[in-house]
Amino acid sequence: MNDPLGHELLAERLGLIPGILRDMLASGPEPLSAATLASRRLVVTGTGSSEAHARYLANLVNLYTDRSAAYLPLSGFVDAPAETFHGKTLVVFSQGVSPNAQIALNRGHDFAHTVLFTATTPAAAEAAGKPDRAHLLQALLDRGGELVIFPLAEEYTTLIRFVGPMAGYLATMQFAAQFDCSRFQVPQAAELLPLLDAKAPAELSEAMSRLPAAFAGGFNLITAAPISDFSQNLACKFMEGLFWNCPPISDFLQFAHGPFQQMTAHPKPVVILQGDGRGEAEMVARSVDMLRGVGASATVVPVVAPPLLSIFGFEAALNDVVFSVMRQLRVDQVNWPGKGRDDQLYGFCPDK
Repeated sequence: MNDPLGHELLAERLGLIPGILRDMLASGPEPLSAATLASRRLVVTGTGSSEAHARYLANLVNLYTDRSAAYLPLSGFVDAPAETFHGKTLVVFSQGVSPNAQIALNRGHDFAHTVLFTATTPAAAEAAGKPDRAHLLQALLDRGGELVIFPLAEEYTTLIRFVGPMAGYLATMQFAAQFDCSRFQVPQAAELLPLLDAKAPAELSEAMSRLPAAFAGGFNLITAAPISDFSQNLACKFMEGLFWNCPPISDFLQFAHGPFQQMTAHPKPVVILQGDGRGEAEMVARSVDMLRGVGASATVVPVVAPPLLSIFGFEAALNDVVFSVMRQLRVDQVNWPGKGRDDQLYGFCPDK
């Protein structure tokens, strides 16, 4: 297939998402090990789209179970004393087991237990010609660690990923729901799958395609908690998909404490993500009023779903926007800027 920009490949991957999530819901998760289910204190980590999954898990654990979880960026594992992690469970999110993720995995001996959310297995890594990763995964299993596998394996070629972010959220929810103290239910297919049809208003992608410079310098995203705590990938889509500045994300009430003033001094468009939480409608109305009062544009993207599920709708709506603009602007997703020149940090892993 002649696909120099990677757009046909991305269209194919977007088309896979409903079936993949349907299959995950139908089959259910693999039962967790006794060691995982006994975990009381979790340290979770991940970067890129995996940061959003890690923060989602921390939110689920802290608010909907009697366990506790803390998010720690990967650099926090480089020099931390061993006693920092004593008695805790390490949970790492890395779709492809990147070198940076291995920084945390190499500290597994300092933890009581290790869980890795990933799209690969020892056999798959070996078949893909990555024996070092196969060895790392097998060593983790041999030490009593656990793999939580979610699609899509080998989601490479393009910089942006569409399948892994969606599947990772569902795998995270299925994982946390297995704790005996969990106070939420994994949704049924009839509740979740319609959210994958969510769309942003057509004028948003039209404005981004027609006047990309107005957005490329960094627009603002506003949303409510808890989405604001694990919406990193929604912003990163524009950076990885279109190579624009990553838009800052503000909670509605945080927006009035600096971001509003800054964007009034230096006008930028605003995209508001509205769920169905109580009070959100009023906060959206007030935000739009404020913004129009200073001559700023505001586009509202609504998703009618409970907070823990609305992230799937926002993912779908913004995937649609980013992919539409990507095609309009003929963005090259195969030969992205800086390709092959990031290894000093992307490949950083002190113990390798």
